[in-house]
Amino acid sequence: MISLYFSAEEKAFMEELLSVGLAAPGGHKWWLIRFAIARSLKIDGEPEERYGPPSAKGGSRSELNLEQITGWGKEEAQNFDDAFRMLFSVVHNVELFDGDRRFVELVQRHARRGLESMRGAWTSGRSFYDYLLDELYLDAGYSESIESKEGDRGAVDFAMLSQGLQQLGVAATPAAEVLEGPRLSRFQLTLAGVEDYERLKRGLDDLAFAMGLGNTGIALTKDFGERRVVLDVPRPAAHWHEVSWPLITAALANREEAMPVSPGVDVLGQPIIFDLAEAPHLFIAGATGSGKSVCLNALLLSLVISSRPPELLMIDPKGVDFADFNGYAGLRTGKVITDMAQAVVALRDVVDEMEQRQGMLREYGARNIAEAQLAGAPLQRLVVVIDELSDFMLGRTGGEEPLIRLAQKARATGIHLLLATQRPEAATFSGLLRANVPARIALTVQKATDSRIILDEAGAEKLLMRGDMLIKLPGRQCQRAHGVRVTTTDVKTAVASRSR
Repeated sequence: MISLYFSAEEKAFMEELLSVGLAAPGGHKWWLIRFAIARSLKIDGEPEERYGPPSAKGGSRSELNLEQITGWGKEEAQNFDDAFRMLFSVVHNVELFDGDRRFVELVQRHARRGLESMRGAWTSGRSFYDYLLDELYLDAGYSESIESKEGDRGAVDFAMLSQGLQQLGVAATPAAEVLEGPRLSRFQLTLAGVEDYERLKRGLDDLAFAMGLGNTGIALTKDFGERRVVLDVPRPAAHWHEVSWPLITAALANREEAMPVSPGVDVLGQPIIFDLAEAPHLFIAGATGSGKSVCLNALLLSLVISSRPPELLMIDPKGVDFADFNGYAGLRTGKVITDMAQAVVALRDVVDEMEQRQGMLREYGARNIAEAQLAGAPLQRLVVVIDELSDFMLGRTGGEEPLIRLAQKARATGIHLLLATQRPEAATFSGLLRANVPARIALTVQKATDSRIILDEAGAEKLLMRGDMLIKLPGRQCQRAHGVRVTTTDVKTAVASRSR
């Protein structure tokens, strides 16, 4: 019997979707896998290798039989296996009737890619039936409808917005053309009266509900000019525009910053770039499916392709997300560390190195690494990358003490921390770390309290998953951004250019 495999997180998501989304806690997971495959087939290209069977490490993965999904081996009335094979053959231009291996591989990858997309677009506060309408059936009609002006505007226009404003008792007129970003539509409005601003500010959640956007956040800011405001309105996921890594690569070329990095683009699609050396440490957090790993990969690729790539010490307890970086020439220890005991030893070694570097700064009469390098000191910047920070802070590994010492004192010596977790709890991101890690990126979280732990303010609970984020850098206001699509090929190509 042929099986497909899914991670523990994917199993939990399917159970939530059956219980909450379909109100059928006793339903079958293969229902959802068929939805997932349909969603994946709407995404261009063949699913990548990472959507293959998840690791069986720890025995936590889930298993479904192929016959449950395609009807393989069942009687004719329930057997859709040939239809699946024909569909995949046409989509991928391959012959799938001569054997099972390639067919099973594609079913597995499409199922997991589709689940990832569903996890990013559906939340328990949104009707799953509305989700199916938006994701699977919207724009499924004739090409004339798809190519219409209204379709091009992404299913959110001023007429739709105006109806919602009327329900709030707010009168406004358009002040400029609608600007379309990768996921949001920006409306520049002139309010009829000054009092409309407070009414609109108080009613943003009601406006989103009136427009059929559920609990996703609409952002309001004041614009230049009398009674001018800007509304950034999320579009349905079916109308998002993907941003690929080559756009970021071009923007990062010939930068003057010591360590220019980009997590993605702003709401209008322009690359966001900041200097990690000035951060000087960065904390990233977001729930499962929020896009944390892709955000990390974008930041790491930024460092790898820079004109002065730093040395990296990478710690990944899961042993999955950073595997493609193992060939990087500047990787300390020669490989990504997955063992917690080894990770703590490596961190203590970095603390010792920090103290040695402090002595070298005194020797060169320098206040920081930049001055020491100008004076001829043989120093290179080092970035310590830790995924799943909670394993260090809550697992009694002894890793908390060296981390805090590095956060407090490592900046001047050119050692920087890049910390990430799926569980933004007060115990994970403790007071001493919070005080010394001022740069933060929050992806979608479950509760406003989680957002406050990361950013010291609410808002991340209303993000759109799949790489939607809020960036807070020292001395700057919180900025919304969207993650860039980073493929395995992007990582391997960049690492190969810096290989040993």
